[in-house]
Amino acid sequence: MTLSIDLIIYYSMIEKIVIPTDFSDSSRYALQYAVDLNKLFKARLYLLHVLQDFTEFSEYNLSPSILPQLYLEFEENATKRLEEMAGNIIPPETLCGTYIIHGVPFYEIIQFARKEKADLIVIGTHGRTGLKQVLFGHTVEKVVKKSPCPVLTVRHPETEFSMP
Repeated sequence: MTLSIDLIIYYSMIEKIVIPTDFSDSSRYALQYAVDLNKLFKARLYLLHVLQDFTEFSEYNLSPSILPQLYLEFEENATKRLEEMAGNIIPPETLCGTYIIHGVPFYEIIQFARKEKADLIVIGTHGRTGLKQVLFGHTVEKVVKKSPCPVLTVRHPETEFSMP
């Protein structure tokens, strides 16, 4: 395969890649895809997890006094999972930071990419339908529509597509 000069120049401009993860198989696959793609770019990777305010989807009336402890446990768990993903998938010689942010996922991903002046976002799709799609599936769509940089969506090869 022969790359054109324009394509090579464009590739050299990709220095920062944001990879949002929700720890699903789809997002792990997207991370592996980004790592493989980064063999060409040699960019800095930003592995990002957004802790969403789950109380808006909760059927339980949670006491405000337990929420700080609950979020602390979620953040500790997310930190361990990010470190595990980075350690198992990202080669040690690759520059990569792990980040945990609280908020609405699509908004925080976009804000993070803007703040860090990302050149590319690589994000996994889930192929959800029905209520799961309404509650969680629009994150990727909103990131694609509102991102300050190009977005590469990666579908896990075992995910079956179903028409809505």
